[in-house]
Amino acid sequence: MEEDAAFLRNLKSLSGDQSAAWDGFDPSAWRSVPAEDEGAKAARSATEHSSETVLSDDTGYASYDSAELILNFHKLTPEERGLNTHQYKLNKARQYVTEEPANPKVLEKLEKTEWEETGLALGDVSPEGQTFVPWRLVTSYPDMFIGKTNRAAPLFSYEALHKNRVWDLYYINCPLETGMRPVVFVPTYQFAHLLAVINAKLGIRLTIPPGKNEERFMLSFGVGNTPRPRFLGRSTSAGSFKNLRDAIPAPHPDDDLAKATPLGDDEFRRLLGLTRADRKSRKRSDRNRLKRIREHKTWGRCIKRVQRYLGLRRKVGAEMPSVAGQLATLDLSQPTSQSPEGSVLFVAIDIEAWERDQSTVTEVGIATLDTTEIQHIPPGDGGRQWFSHIRARHIRIRENSWAVNGRWVANRAEWFGFGKSEFVNQSFVEPLIRGLIDGATFVDPIDGATKPRPVVLVFHEASSDIKYLKLVGYHVGDAKNVLEVVDTCKMHQYLIQSNNQSSLGAVLTYLDIPHRHLHNAGNDAVYTLQAMIGLAVKKRQMSLEKTPRKKAGHVPFAEFKPDDKEGWTSGSDTDGGDPVGLPDVETGWEATRGDGWEVTSGGDWEATSGDGGW
Repeated sequence: MEEDAAFLRNLKSLSGDQSAAWDGFDPSAWRSVPAEDEGAKAARSATEHSSETVLSDDTGYASYDSAELILNFHKLTPEERGLNTHQYKLNKARQYVTEEPANPKVLEKLEKTEWEETGLALGDVSPEGQTFVPWRLVTSYPDMFIGKTNRAAPLFSYEALHKNRVWDLYYINCPLETGMRPVVFVPTYQFAHLLAVINAKLGIRLTIPPGKNEERFMLSFGVGNTPRPRFLGRSTSAGSFKNLRDAIPAPHPDDDLAKATPLGDDEFRRLLGLTRADRKSRKRSDRNRLKRIREHKTWGRCIKRVQRYLGLRRKVGAEMPSVAGQLATLDLSQPTSQSPEGSVLFVAIDIEAWERDQSTVTEVGIATLDTTEIQHIPPGDGGRQWFSHIRARHIRIRENSWAVNGRWVANRAEWFGFGKSEFVNQSFVEPLIRGLIDGATFVDPIDGATKPRPVVLVFHEASSDIKYLKLVGYHVGDAKNVLEVVDTCKMHQYLIQSNNQSSLGAVLTYLDIPHRHLHNAGNDAVYTLQAMIGLAVKKRQMSLEKTPRKKAGHVPFAEFKPDDKEGWTSGSDTDGGDPVGLPDVETGWEATRGDGWEVTSGGDWEATSGDGGW
């Protein structure tokens, strides 16, 4: 029949110089045989060479998971060719040589998809909130996320990407100092459609990569008055695509980054960096791996120092030369056996800004934990008995109270759950924070002198809030008595051994800490301190029990390379070392820590008395 003849012609074409080996090959012999009843099948199994069940499909050929058998048929001996060849299953082999789609009905439906007109003219700004994929990533997808041996690669060739396919093209002109050419984008939904078509053709499951690479396929611009992609035109062929790409207009005056907010400018440049599609060399990958290992160990040592500040761990010293003599258990129903090191004052800060202009600060949340108050208090399950000793303030900027979130970020400004919100002028915020941090003091029990008190700043995703603090006039780098900065996001990553960051809400859920009305700066500051306590207690228990703890359903990154722990241990013989100070900044003050420090009457709360009544 004609179908068999076409099948044989394609097999010969694939074989090249060895096509003559297929002479005499009969494709019909490889068709599936009619189904047999159980009795006939049992009788045949006793006498024939193979008892493998034949699974037929609507093509008439038997199915099999490999093309190897049929494509190597010409290598068989005459005797081997005669052994029940009809029983081999060759559906995928047939698909290879005939180029028949794996899911023709799905493919037919997908290929009938027609995109609505955008309604945009050349140079018009794209809709707010629309997500895009850089064209560089579209063409590099098989190399970066599939591999060169994958049979989907030919469908990402220049010709294949434009054959019977419509693309709506957008562009962004990059700042001159970046040295980057204009970036061409296509909508995320059109790229997702391409993957669906390829999946239907080949019977595979290509997707937008999950994890840290997902954002690169869902880029959304426009934060902080920064440029959004502009419409370039609709491409219907390889030729029209080239013509449009070669005719990108000059930068539009409205896209001047001088009009952007500082944070918006940073975000815009970060997103441009995500559009690059160059594959990392092995050498660069090795350097990045070493950097990750150093970071992981740094996070682990930070957790140990937090445990010392809370009294959950002792510092190794002359009287205790190793950690071997430390407690083997931790009874959370009893006060810790060691005093909190250094009488540290933990200060957590969270800042909320207007979603449409992130240079407009609307809320400041501040929460403190005085470790001298918890010295004789049992931690309780997960450290929860210490939560009641957290003090909080929720500051709302009077001048910016008109700026209300709600479109992209939840509006929770009215839902402070740990006291009463305060409306103040923005000029009040910097002196308040400076007085709390730089003005904290203690009385040295030895000489009775008043000295600066050690402060540990706590954030969730520290880099973001430190930038926001600059907007209200406080520069963390100028702090006079900050021991170090703790990031609960990094603490959580270390516990679950993950290179992916998690939101504050996800961390609280991981710790089973009840929470509500996140994105209220005051609430978030309190929850950040609660998360710090919970993570420190949980990790201490894990270390003492010597059993790994994993988040349900999470496979630690280290387990992918059992012989390479990727720095997920800071060493059982270390106490975390000395405080690291401020990142890349000299603090200008060195604390002489001791366990006998006392605070003045009112302590840190007196530091800002008269400015709001701490």
